[in-house]
Amino acid sequence: MNRREGVEIVCENGAVAAGPVEAARAGAVALEKGGNAFDAAAAACLAAAVTEPQAVDIGGYVFAAVVLDGASGRTWSIDANTIAPAAATPDMFRTEPMRPGARGINEREYGCSVVGDANVYGPLAVGVPGFVAGVGTLWERWGGLEWAEIVAPAKDLVEEGLPYSRVIKDVEFKAEPIARYPSTAAFLMPGAPDHPLAADDLWRRPDLACTLGRLAETGWRDFYTGEIGRHIADFVTSQGGILTRADMAAFAPRITDPHQGTYRGVEVRTTIPPNGGFSVLEALAELEHEPVRPDTDPAYWDSLAKVLAPTWTKRLADSPLHGASPHGTMHVAAADKQGNLVSATISQGGLFGACLAVPGTGIVLGHGMCRFDPRPGLSNSPGPGKRPLTNVSPLLLRMPERDVAIGVRGGRRIVSVAVQLAQRIIDDGASVHRAAVSPRMHTLTGEPLEISDNFNPAIRESLEHRGYRLVVPDEVAGSAHGAELLRPSRQVRAGGNIWAAGI
Repeated sequence: MNRREGVEIVCENGAVAAGPVEAARAGAVALEKGGNAFDAAAAACLAAAVTEPQAVDIGGYVFAAVVLDGASGRTWSIDANTIAPAAATPDMFRTEPMRPGARGINEREYGCSVVGDANVYGPLAVGVPGFVAGVGTLWERWGGLEWAEIVAPAKDLVEEGLPYSRVIKDVEFKAEPIARYPSTAAFLMPGAPDHPLAADDLWRRPDLACTLGRLAETGWRDFYTGEIGRHIADFVTSQGGILTRADMAAFAPRITDPHQGTYRGVEVRTTIPPNGGFSVLEALAELEHEPVRPDTDPAYWDSLAKVLAPTWTKRLADSPLHGASPHGTMHVAAADKQGNLVSATISQGGLFGACLAVPGTGIVLGHGMCRFDPRPGLSNSPGPGKRPLTNVSPLLLRMPERDVAIGVRGGRRIVSVAVQLAQRIIDDGASVHRAAVSPRMHTLTGEPLEISDNFNPAIRESLEHRGYRLVVPDEVAGSAHGAELLRPSRQVRAGGNIWAAGI
């Protein structure tokens, strides 16, 4: 079978869209071995975690997916969002007024400061990491290959070595929190301070290769109930955290019917709350009252802005409507000719998550606890065994001639952009690639409007004449990826901002 690759491809058997490129290719390898879309997505997620560890890592805090089982025609939600340890309390973080000039997650999203940023960095920032359980469950329930075949592409990538240039800028950006924890500094800054790696050096991670080898041999549950899980919990506890062996062993993803709605007669499925898709569905329900307009009409953007602001007011409830922080999230989408589809969003949180590496494992843990509002007495305050509000919004659209899986990375901006992805696919008939690369908007309050740098200048001028203040950030959310089954031909089309690969 001939592999096809590119920003948009059409294949006869199956395809995966993801970033980085190696993740999409790992999914294609699974398809070449006779695997289905579930195998391909699982392999792609693991490969993504080892090639862009600042964004996910196998210690990532969330895996959220909506899937379509082609044999039964049934859709499912997989919620492997982190849960707070049993010892978590609403007042576990000491909050203070915003520090002048501080621009971290707490200041941007919660309108306060936390002493030591303890909910963002270090042992108290760690909830149960859900990523591996989500990937393992996806494969175990619907995949067809051997588990070792799912892990193999990621393990091969680690053993080949990662160009240190892939992480060096993010390591430098997070140098201060990384330096707080000797295990993290030793892992992410090997050889420092005397013989640090240069950008053109290969980053060798033998501990991570051993961890992946153990997972391949013993199964994904070892991450929770076996040697790996015990090591993670014991280390976090030794550093002053509250994550225990019992917390790890008790964790299980929720496999349920998806959260669902309709938009202009199209079924829209997403993961269950507290993931972000419920807000996407609410916004689409409001936009359904508007006429279908092209995005060349300023009225399209005006109506979108008027819907997004109250969506966020309702979504954040008793939390402040402050800005959005960039987050290291990824989206993986896969489809095959049997009609199986996967739309999966995975995350470490911010760059390198909690910046806490578990010695001897090559694992950097995510900071799921920073998804709680650190102030007590609120609906999203921490609590024992509680799942935090997240922004991840994987979507699955069921249309008369297409089934489409799509999603996007990018913190709070995910929700706003996911609405636009669905609109473009349903209203305009856009392919997943065209939807991904089209202009975007995000707003929390209606003031200002964040717009992407590919916005039509005439539309921008018209919006300014309507009284809107516009800003152009580095990005409005991040890369989006999707895969779709074209029903009449039984072909698979996949694409997005970065890469797709398939057979």
